[in-house]
Amino acid sequence: MEVACKDSVFGEMKYRHRWYKEQPITAFGKNWVIKVVAKAYSGKAITAEQQKAYQAFCAKEKEAFGLAGEQLKSYVNDNLQKLSAYWNGAREVDDIRELAQMVTPQSLLFKQDGTTILLLDCEWDVEHGVAVELFPRVAVGPQDAFL
Repeated sequence: MEVACKDSVFGEMKYRHRWYKEQPITAFGKNWVIKVVAKAYSGKAITAEQQKAYQAFCAKEKEAFGLAGEQLKSYVNDNLQKLSAYWNGAREVDDIRELAQMVTPQSLLFKQDGTTILLLDCEWDVEHGVAVELFPRVAVGPQDAFL
């Protein structure tokens, strides 16, 4: 059963294993619709840390996606040889907008402690995808390393 709430910061959210809503974004020179997710167990409320992290993200959304793009660009270029073993179309990224052909943003996850992670589908790991942790540190890697 799906439950809904109106959070004072996130707005209208639904619960099914986690709190979530859809939100339009612009990243890598393209418009997308992603899920904004606040991790929660057994329908517990959204935490103050998640609210603070979401507010901080919204205040600097453009910069956050710019940072994510730069980090993904570096990740692809630095790991190109390794990624090419699983990715037939492996190529170096010169411009962040090229990422729109390589990755698809799916979710922006706010863990209970406020950790903020962008989860993306990607060409080089179709099964697991890639993640960019945006807060409290900046890191890129397979989604499994962050979940």
